[in-house]
Amino acid sequence: MNYKCVIEYDGTDFCGWQVQPNLRTIQGEIEKATSKMAKSAVKVIAAGRTDAGVHAVGQVINMRIDKDWTADIVLKGINSLLPPDILIKRCRVVSDSFNARFDATSREYRFQIYAGRSALRRNRFWCTDSRFEYNMLTDLASYITGEHDFGSFCVLKSQKESNICTVTKSCWTKRGNEYTFHVVANRFLHGMVRSLVGTMVKVASGQLSESRFQSLLRTPNRSAEIFTAPPQGLTLVKVKYRQYVTGG
Repeated sequence: MNYKCVIEYDGTDFCGWQVQPNLRTIQGEIEKATSKMAKSAVKVIAAGRTDAGVHAVGQVINMRIDKDWTADIVLKGINSLLPPDILIKRCRVVSDSFNARFDATSREYRFQIYAGRSALRRNRFWCTDSRFEYNMLTDLASYITGEHDFGSFCVLKSQKESNICTVTKSCWTKRGNEYTFHVVANRFLHGMVRSLVGTMVKVASGQLSESRFQSLLRTPNRSAEIFTAPPQGLTLVKVKYRQYVTGG
C-alpha cells in the first residue's frame, strides 16, 4: 500500500530532513518508527528536503508499506512511535504511482523575521536588531515573481543543469515587529528562500543596492554579496498537487 501523509515538525533539534549517518534527521526518525511498526524496512519520500533548523507545517511524504492497513492505523501507529517534535497530521491511501516529490506542482514557504530580541521567538524567527525598510522589502519581493534563473540564490554545490524556477507568489506582510515573506513556486533550489531573504534584508538595510539585486536576478552570479538568512525563520507551509492541496 502507498500512503500519503501530511506532517509537521519542529526542525530545531534536527540535522535536516535527509538521513545522515549518526545524526538525528526527520526522515531518519520517521523511517525508524515506520519500520518498527511494519517490522520491515520502509523508505520515505518527501516533497522537499528541508535544512537543519527549518520547520514544516505542511510537508508531504509518501511511503510504501507491505501491509493491508487502513490510513487511520498508519497515522495512529506511527505517531505513537514518533518523538514529540514530529507529527503526522493526515494520512490516506493513494495510487501506487503517487510520488510526493515528483508529482508536486508547487510548494509554499514562509520566512519570519522579528525586529528585535525575543526569547519565545528565537526558534521560529530570525531575530535581528538590523534596521530595514519595509517598503523596500515589498518592492524587492515584486521582482521575484515570474520565471527567473535563481543560480545566484542557491548553494553553489547544489546548482542544477537548470536553475530556472517559476514563482507565482512573492510578498511581505507585517504585523508589529514581525515581518513575514510568503513565496510560492513550482520548485525551489537548495538555500534559495534563505538567500533571497538575506539579500533582500541586506538591500533594505542599505548594505546593497536595489539595482544589484535586480542584476543578480537577471544575470546569475553566485557572489560574496549574497547573504543567507538563518534557518529557524523558514517553514514549509504547503504542497500542491494537480488534484488536491495538502498543507497546514
